[in-house]
Amino acid sequence: MSDTNQDDAAARAWPAVVVLAALLPSLALVGSVWLAVRWAAELLPASSTTAGWYFAAAPLIAGVPAALALIVLGVTVARLARQAGAARTALRVETDRRRAAEESLHQAQKMEAVGRLAGGIAHDFNNHLTAIGTNVELLKRRLPGGVPALDRLADSALQGVRRAAALSQRLLAFCRQHTPDPEPLDIREIVAGMLDLLRRTLGEKIEIEADTPAGLWLTRADAHQLESALLALAANARDAMPAGGRLTIEAANAALDDSDAGCRAGLAPGQYVTIAVRDTGCALATAESGAWPRSVAADPAGEGGSFGLAMVYGFARQSGGFVRTDARADRGTTVRLYLPRYVVPETALESSFDEHGAAGESITVLVVEDEETVRAAAAAALREIGYDVLEAPDAMEAVRLLADRGGIDLLFTDVGLPGGVNGRALADAARNIHPGLKILFTTGYTQAPLLRSGPSRIQEHFLPKPFSLEQLEAKVRAVVGPPAVAEAVDAGAATAAL
Repeated sequence: MSDTNQDDAAARAWPAVVVLAALLPSLALVGSVWLAVRWAAELLPASSTTAGWYFAAAPLIAGVPAALALIVLGVTVARLARQAGAARTALRVETDRRRAAEESLHQAQKMEAVGRLAGGIAHDFNNHLTAIGTNVELLKRRLPGGVPALDRLADSALQGVRRAAALSQRLLAFCRQHTPDPEPLDIREIVAGMLDLLRRTLGEKIEIEADTPAGLWLTRADAHQLESALLALAANARDAMPAGGRLTIEAANAALDDSDAGCRAGLAPGQYVTIAVRDTGCALATAESGAWPRSVAADPAGEGGSFGLAMVYGFARQSGGFVRTDARADRGTTVRLYLPRYVVPETALESSFDEHGAAGESITVLVVEDEETVRAAAAAALREIGYDVLEAPDAMEAVRLLADRGGIDLLFTDVGLPGGVNGRALADAARNIHPGLKILFTTGYTQAPLLRSGPSRIQEHFLPKPFSLEQLEAKVRAVVGPPAVAEAVDAGAATAAL
């Protein structure tokens, strides 16, 4: 018998024990009084029988109230014993709750430590990937033409950099240091780009099919989070098919109105792009069809990848969508992800940079980065594009260059800098020196909390590491315009065409 059952049995037995303990002395007292009366009636003479009876009954008159008092005492003690048992049960429940809370806190602290470690690794990883990728792209541009083998080697190296960058983004998402960066997405491209990764992850026992027809609408979401969500759904489907099976990824357009089940579950009416992940495994007995919070809550810990499933649900709600499931024992499980349709504005967006004067006016960029390899790679890339570049390893050197030299159009700085002055403080100091200076931040932590803490400013922009040469060129062009070399080349091409 467990300790809990023993305590409950003892609490139930206490009243009976106390009542018996009170009744037995009372019965003994009454019996003794009755024997005393009989003894007195036999011994006393007849003339004194009445007096003897009164004399002998005196203990009885005093004993009955005493017996009643003992009974009341027994009932009171029984009530107190019951209350004590309830108090012990409540104390035991509270002790268990606090023990569980302490274990959860300890686990959360361990996960936080792992997250910090993963974030630091991803940050350093992104710095190295920036240097490697930028230099490989510069090398590819300078390779002699007509040598396909060299081009293939360079492309393979760049593909490895992109895959490593995706891995570091997943690490940052795991440690919650990845800020969502919504952008227009083509679901066909996302699914097609993940098929190789899914085949390697799921193994040879799982057959993968993709049905992404032409004409799919665009959606606006974070590409890395969408890839992580699909990977989590695929891993959950693999666990449901231990002996192998078929995984199908389908995409379609959907227009929902108020009568649709999705709208009743909290999804606003409108146009959506749906991504369905279907497996042929056995659905969990605890799984329910319908809105997903119930299915996630019903998923046993460690049996269905509940951490990944919760992340998928959070991503869907964060993107303005929803998740629904259809779990049937004879047909497997289908998880359908709804993402809002994104319509590209018809009017062209106004340029975010101020037009420079006549063609030939140079644009100077000040690159501030403490990692020498990253700084050298970024500077070389900007020079390759056609910009004039100044370099500084820390904030103090950057402030000196800003104060001594004029004509600096863009400050391209890392967020984390040595010397106690970070990129945000450097940007504020630079703006005091040159109020119209454009700012472009970069960091291996994607958009760090440091950038979100202050008010949004039009002159500030952000480029996450690792960035490619094409991304760097596009971002700098969007901020300060094309370099003088590019303007001259464009003007010459236009003249030749005339």
